[in-house]
Amino acid sequence: MPPSQPRPGQSRSERPRPEAVPPEPLSPEQAPSPRSTPDYTPSADLDLRQITGTGSVLIALDFDGVLAPLQDNPDLSRPLPESAQAIVDLSTLPATRVALVSGRDVTTLRRLADPPPAVWLVGSHGAEVDLGSSSPASTPSPEVTMDQPQVSVAEQRMLTAIDAHIESFEHDLSSGSGTSSEPGSGSEPDLDSESGSASEPGSGPVTEVRVERKPFSRTVHTRGLDSEFASALHAHVIAVQAEHPGIRVIEGHDITELAVKTATKGDGLRALIAAGSPAAVLYLGDDVTDEDAFAELEDLPTGLSIKVGPAPTRAPWRITDPSAVAELLTRLATERRAQLPQP
Repeated sequence: MPPSQPRPGQSRSERPRPEAVPPEPLSPEQAPSPRSTPDYTPSADLDLRQITGTGSVLIALDFDGVLAPLQDNPDLSRPLPESAQAIVDLSTLPATRVALVSGRDVTTLRRLADPPPAVWLVGSHGAEVDLGSSSPASTPSPEVTMDQPQVSVAEQRMLTAIDAHIESFEHDLSSGSGTSSEPGSGSEPDLDSESGSASEPGSGPVTEVRVERKPFSRTVHTRGLDSEFASALHAHVIAVQAEHPGIRVIEGHDITELAVKTATKGDGLRALIAAGSPAAVLYLGDDVTDEDAFAELEDLPTGLSIKVGPAPTRAPWRITDPSAVAELLTRLATERRAQLPQP
């Protein structure tokens, strides 16, 4: 972009005056680089003009850790009310598409997030893309295939091996403690829990196997568990990859996912961009799996990536937590509504 324009996300206080000499480019030591640790920026200080003032925009958001605070029990995750309202407000604006991009499968994501019908969904780290009842203006480009992938015979064999591996750990656990419960088989089968030696809150270290069963993967959750138990569980579940090298191990915030598809959130974001052809794209994510989406926007001049929370990142900007996300989305809805042409 011309030197007189602020960089995407640049603070208002950093904008050069029109009559001033353009500032020197940042040195490599100063410039945000892949896997860097940019400082936290208050949501109110981020310059969102390329998102609020552009003709059409895609606003893509991770769910857990971004819209919803992380929970020990992932089935209890819900978006903060302020973020949920901001998504409703944004989704009603002209030329404004909101999408949720998550490791959750699409069915679970829709149940937990309860988004408006116009919101697009990407689930299973990009393996599932659901555009719902898209309007004619957002019909996917011909090169984008929205058919949901099927599990091949080889992939089903790997999923069966993953399940058997997890069950062997559960069997050893129940044999040692004398307590166990069968996995749930109701209408919400996404999270199974096998209890170990501690089942009452506050009674001691928590030792239970929490498995989120998705169409193309199994996710083992260790948030809130006894640290030694979590380490032993982690070592056990990833050992299945030695027997089946085609299994992809994805490490995240207190989760280990064993996937049989190679899709990433970058793939999902690319499909959304091809489907909607937006003039600008905003992506917010908090986990290592979101780095693929950040990488997808690195060469897009109108792309804005924002990391939520700590840890090195490819994103050039960082905010603190889901509360900061709620503030940012509320502000984004207000400012974009004010800048769009009035009917």
